[in-house]
Amino acid sequence: MILADTPRWIWRGQVWGHLVSDSSIEELHDFARKLGKRRIGFQGDHYDLSSDEHERALEAGAVSVDSRELVRRLRKAGLRDRSKKPSWDIMYQSDRSHTQAEIIQVLTTAIHERTRRERFIEALQSLSPLVKSVGVLLVERVGLIALVLEFHDAPHVDSERLDLLNYTYSHERHVVEMIIGQE
Repeated sequence: MILADTPRWIWRGQVWGHLVSDSSIEELHDFARKLGKRRIGFQGDHYDLSSDEHERALEAGAVSVDSRELVRRLRKAGLRDRSKKPSWDIMYQSDRSHTQAEIIQVLTTAIHERTRRERFIEALQSLSPLVKSVGVLLVERVGLIALVLEFHDAPHVDSERLDLLNYTYSHERHVVEMIIGQE
């Protein structure tokens, strides 16, 4: 079952709560994806939810519980993860339009490890060279690197060279997360 506690933690001018599953992490990821949550927002056992996202989660079938009940149910299911995940370091971020060639140039400049850089480039080359992204985010943390691209229309990306490919739709944009590495 998907659970959402009442948002009450203030951060960056918004009030936040949590989204969890008391059944499986896969169930949580599926539900979060349907809400438009990015996979890079996963924090080991939960996703953070703004007040607006909390309302949408309840409309989509999440059950509202208080924070103590949420943690109790996570522990009972054996899904509680108390390890502190390192934050993502932004390597590149832009909200302007990028061609495939421009994104490849960003990767060439920002990613020093040749194998990971080539894996991203091969995935990007599965897109039509005419497709332009309307947002680019490249982030990394220990063991992981993620390229997050936003588009007006949903592209198909070949995921063969990626460890995770995640599609979401949020704020009238199709979001593609390409992730290499393991936690």
